[in-house]
Amino acid sequence: MNKLITLMISFMLLFTMGCDSDDNITGGAIIPEPELVGCEATTFYDWSDFEFSTSLDAGATTWLGFELGETTLFSINLNQPGFHCAIFTSCDGELGSPPPLYSFMSNGNGQEVGIVTEGIYYLEITNTRPGRLDFDFSIALNDIVYGCMNDDALNYDDTANVDDGSCEFNDCNTQYYLDNYGEMVLDCDGNCAPQSWIADGFCDDGAYGIYDEEGNVVPVNLWCEEFNFDEGDCEVIDEECSPGLIEDCNGICAPQQWLGDGFCDDGTYEYNGNPIFFNCEEFNNDNGDCDGQGRQTPRVFNKVIIGQ
Repeated sequence: MNKLITLMISFMLLFTMGCDSDDNITGGAIIPEPELVGCEATTFYDWSDFEFSTSLDAGATTWLGFELGETTLFSINLNQPGFHCAIFTSCDGELGSPPPLYSFMSNGNGQEVGIVTEGIYYLEITNTRPGRLDFDFSIALNDIVYGCMNDDALNYDDTANVDDGSCEFNDCNTQYYLDNYGEMVLDCDGNCAPQSWIADGFCDDGAYGIYDEEGNVVPVNLWCEEFNFDEGDCEVIDEECSPGLIEDCNGICAPQQWLGDGFCDDGTYEYNGNPIFFNCEEFNNDNGDCDGQGRQTPRVFNKVIIGQ
């Protein structure tokens, strides 16, 4: 009887020690799934009716996903400049699979991105500005209207939003033009113009013309940026910045929202690859953002005529 009781007690102690000790447990452990980050953690939205508002720290990135059921013309609205956006068709770990389908910098207004076909897309948005910024984001999917989008063409279509390569132009390489005017070019309006009229000392802004093959007088217009404003014969037309942009101290288009935004724009930060300077008297030293840092008005180099 004593042997039986001793045996039972020994068995109970052995069982208790086995249950309380973790040292002898093998197998059966639950390994947690790795946390998804970056592209793989993309949240998908219904982009047919979508508006998104959030904030990002300097250098921070967020991912947004969408699926399209048909080919469409893709545009975005992001109300802050300085956000780098890239669209990918798939993920490569936490990053988008290179190369991106589209890559661009936001300008604070609506931007047409391009055509996207049916499929799944991942949009990466990165704050390139030196501070946390709030922003609103939305997407527009527009029907595609194919046609000729070159306003110099004979069949220009002002309703088209995607050029289909169908543009037709005046043929200036005919024997008539060569015999009467020599080598020809298409002018700012798509009309035939003598190449010899460029930089000939006369401003060809439509005041002068040539006879076409039917005997009609066709005005010649070389007063545009394409011909460097008749290579100096005409007064230069100042091109205005896009809405939301203004010329900085050097005449470079820059986001107006950068004025007095708490960061000194003294060339340290770039927009569209250009250093932006607001630290001049015209902009009150970036509306005070550059006060106390020393005024560093950028040097503008003048053209020097060689030999004078």
